[in-house]
Amino acid sequence: MKITAIRARTLAAPNKESRAIFDPPAPAALGGTGPFRDGSFTLPEPAALTVVEVETDAGITGLGTVGGFNIAAESIIHGHLAPLLVGRDPLAIEALWDHMYHQTQQYGLRGAVIMAMSGIDLALWDILAKECGQPVYNLIGGKSKSRVPLYMSLLRNNAGLENTVARAAADAEAGFRAMKYFFTMTPAHGPEGVRREVEVVREIRAAIGPDVQFMVDAHIQWDLPYAKRMIDSIAEYDIAWLEEPLSPDDIDGHRRLADYSPIPIAAGEHARTRFDYLDFINAGVHFLQPDINRVGGYTEVLRICALAATHHRAVCPHQGWLHSYHLITAKTCCPIGEYFPARYPLTGNSYVWGALRNEPEAVNGCIELSDEPGFGWELNEEFIREHHVSFG
Repeated sequence: MKITAIRARTLAAPNKESRAIFDPPAPAALGGTGPFRDGSFTLPEPAALTVVEVETDAGITGLGTVGGFNIAAESIIHGHLAPLLVGRDPLAIEALWDHMYHQTQQYGLRGAVIMAMSGIDLALWDILAKECGQPVYNLIGGKSKSRVPLYMSLLRNNAGLENTVARAAADAEAGFRAMKYFFTMTPAHGPEGVRREVEVVREIRAAIGPDVQFMVDAHIQWDLPYAKRMIDSIAEYDIAWLEEPLSPDDIDGHRRLADYSPIPIAAGEHARTRFDYLDFINAGVHFLQPDINRVGGYTEVLRICALAATHHRAVCPHQGWLHSYHLITAKTCCPIGEYFPARYPLTGNSYVWGALRNEPEAVNGCIELSDEPGFGWELNEEFIREHHVSFG
């Protein structure tokens, strides 16, 4: 079997209404915390998702994705990575990964190149599984669990405390035994910001009861003193993990925070490759959160899982898409999956539901994968043609 063509198509970002949940108001003066720590999250226009197809002379086409609002992925794939791989054996996945990695070292190693590689790598695993007539999870260990438990990942206090608490209670009633709240306050908001966040955490915990796991996410917007202050203020509410309190570049800060905190630290959404995750492991981070369509695809995330298992860490992939659920189904080091339902058009997640058919919906807080060969995706060509924006 040979690769005959590789195509990447980037889809336009959601509209301003869809993005509003990521844009809380924030003060302009931030003291010494840096102007990026203002509580907002502005998404680059217009890329939301890149869909990758790898075609073969056997008539098998593999599908992959590139996440992270990567406007460069399409150009990198068409301009450099595709010419490297066309004519080669798509089943030699690790050799192809290493070839891409070494051929792009002058401008790669992390960032947009690794993310572009992720889309191709996922498509290659899709081809391998389809050739074997097996779901991907059977190629990486088989079913370690019959259903994937999920945490609902939508709570953010933009619509007022009463609405936020009501949504948490409704998700618990729908069967979710875990959920995550996104902090909007930062060091810039001072003591009043801490008070407001503690109030939200307290009220959510009261609404969902003691038996639902409760995670919180700072989205890399805090510094070490503020993180310690927040931990001291919320630890009594039985927090399952504190996600990304610090910049992913601040490895020493993660080490000091992990030593200090009674709440387990989670990180990795913004890390790339196993080398970054080894740094987090050595810093005491307990929950590793690789985004499979950003870290280098399945080839690299399997290496990250091996590192995690060796060091007794858990892997909880960022993003609740089919490729994440296959990994969680197979790997004993992966206890839970993230879930963004289709009814909430958050960032690129709504584009996955539109562009790729067969994304599973949660039932009683879990999903169960089919035995469809590959990842189980089918392209929605009408949606893709409507939203494709070319970057060359």
